[in-house]
Amino acid sequence: MKKYLIVSAIIAAAACAVYAQAPAAAPAAAPAATPAATPQAVKAAPAIKVEKIVVAAGVENREPVGEAATFAAGKVYTWTKISAETTPVTIKHVYYHEGKMVREIELKVNSSPYRVWSWKNVTPGSWKVEVTDEAGAVLAASEFTVTENKPAEEPAKKEEPKKTE
Repeated sequence: MKKYLIVSAIIAAAACAVYAQAPAAAPAAAPAATPAATPQAVKAAPAIKVEKIVVAAGVENREPVGEAATFAAGKVYTWTKISAETTPVTIKHVYYHEGKMVREIELKVNSSPYRVWSWKNVTPGSWKVEVTDEAGAVLAASEFTVTENKPAEEPAKKEEPKKTE
């Protein structure tokens, strides 16, 4: 008799567990749920905001130095100030040269607000850097131009003849 009670209790518990996991019946006119809408697939990404993005010649004391839109070929820094609802989160600086992705750098945001930066050796041309979240959504972007490293040549100065009297 004890066996039957135990088996009945197990079956009742299993039925309750199955019933609790079953989705509520949808109205007949409702469209089928997409995979992204199922409870198992829904994972809200933390809200991340780029408060400021700067492309600069350097970073000193955690602040950008030499902010510009045009740089000589060499090293360029992308500095961002990030706010996030929850931390830690990861963002990326994605560098594009002439429309082609050339580098992707992951950066950890450990608190909010938080300042992070990356650097890239750049060559002449048109550049863009995007700040993306973990899912790849673009949060901010900045464009800049890189010119030849050589300074512009100045025409040779002609000396005026000295007047002698």
